[in-house]
Amino acid sequence: MGLKIDVLTCTACMACELACGYHRDDAFALLSSCIMPYRAKEKKNYVGLILKEEDSLVAARPEGLEINRIGEEQDPGKEADASAKPMLLREACDLCEDADDGPLCIKFCPVNAISME
Repeated sequence: MGLKIDVLTCTACMACELACGYHRDDAFALLSSCIMPYRAKEKKNYVGLILKEEDSLVAARPEGLEINRIGEEQDPGKEADASAKPMLLREACDLCEDADDGPLCIKFCPVNAISME
């Protein structure tokens, strides 16, 4: 069981990132969040999400889902996403295990782009 992300619905409003940071630090601390939306500068209206799970980084992009196992060597011809390195330093998603009503990112997403799978 984990998070399911509909990146075509996501608007990169950062509500999920703020909710996750608040869950971890009781403050709106973006650097504590295990989920992070991003926009590509070279493509207009391009939105994606990066989620750190226990053993992987999940990149949800309009062209599809990409899962990179942490610690595994990546394809040398592939350019690394600049967002990946800071995400490796963050804690993995715990699905807000101590919250009574489930993950806060789901609860606070205004467009329902995040759900449980």
